[in-house]
Amino acid sequence: MKEPGDSELRRTQFVDAAEKLFREKGIVDTTISSIVREVNVAKGLYYYYFKSKDDVIDAVIEKYCREFVQQIQRSLNPADDYDARLDGFIDNTIESFRIMWENLSGANRNIDLTILSSRSMEEAKAIASQALSELLKEGNERSSLNIRNPEYYARMIISGIADLVSQSEADGKEIRRMVRELIGKERY
Repeated sequence: MKEPGDSELRRTQFVDAAEKLFREKGIVDTTISSIVREVNVAKGLYYYYFKSKDDVIDAVIEKYCREFVQQIQRSLNPADDYDARLDGFIDNTIESFRIMWENLSGANRNIDLTILSSRSMEEAKAIASQALSELLKEGNERSSLNIRNPEYYARMIISGIADLVSQSEADGKEIRRMVRELIGKERY
């Protein structure tokens, strides 16, 4: 892996500062000037990396999605047997959504991160749904599963996982048991 250059490092500092301020003040109350103050550089340097506040919001979303992808891909080792990869994927997806929800929580309930959370969650759900759909298709090909429409199942399952995790309604083991039951890998 190549080492980050000064330019990449500076951009990361802006993204990290924006993320911190968004969580402390909310997106609306975080200004470009406050981001620049947090990084302790001239305002013009911000515009070298970003055209607007929306660009830095997009960069924070990209950061969350990149971290989300890295977490769920840990379970997709083709050397593992199918059931182990499926269970690992479910567990890592649950953990990834838990981490994402933590990142999307403001310092208090009055902090509005709606723009950040809705876009981040939609992208994360799409990423996880695609990966789960591929796993379900593989299960069908191996005759390990009999899922009629893997894409729909994947979207439904991932949305359910994200919702349960956001509301802290079930622990990871219970969610995994429910998913395995839904796809026919476990009987209640």
